[in-house]
Amino acid sequence: MSEEISASSISNPTVGTTEGVIEFKRQKALLKTGALQNAILNSANFSSIATDEKGVIQIFNVGAERMLGYAAADVMNKITPADISDPEEVVARAEALSAELDTPITPGFEALVFKASRGIEDIYELTYIRKDGSRFPAVVSVTALRDAQNEIIGYLLIGTDNTARKQAEEALLKAGALQKAIF
Repeated sequence: MSEEISASSISNPTVGTTEGVIEFKRQKALLKTGALQNAILNSANFSSIATDEKGVIQIFNVGAERMLGYAAADVMNKITPADISDPEEVVARAEALSAELDTPITPGFEALVFKASRGIEDIYELTYIRKDGSRFPAVVSVTALRDAQNEIIGYLLIGTDNTARKQAEEALLKAGALQKAIF
């Protein structure tokens, strides 16, 4: 049974219309935001690894799976990004940051996110280790994720495979050395 609505039963016809338009725009914005988040999460060109505040991986996107050879289920809620990084480089980074910032920094996940946890922009090169044991140079950008009270709730590590750039640099160095030897 349908309810009959007449013009006299609507006290303010513009309220319903305005609320409907606002709700429509809100839903459209949410869909757009969701689509953008999906596009970022499903990017195959960059690894997106999100952790909780302790460093345990919570999100491992398609790009991370492709670059590192792990399925998301293999790493989520199990390991930290330090576990897929060259351990010697992580120790060296902790030592360098400890000296630079004059504060002791523990080798491990803390060394990877220390600057970001202090609100300092942090982009660095690090060797990632794939599931099969092979290694590749990555450029990693780290951001601290904060809640409404400005408390850290996790970290986002965006990485890209730096192999091609490294190979180009080596080729240029060899070409320069060859040119020097000839002349």
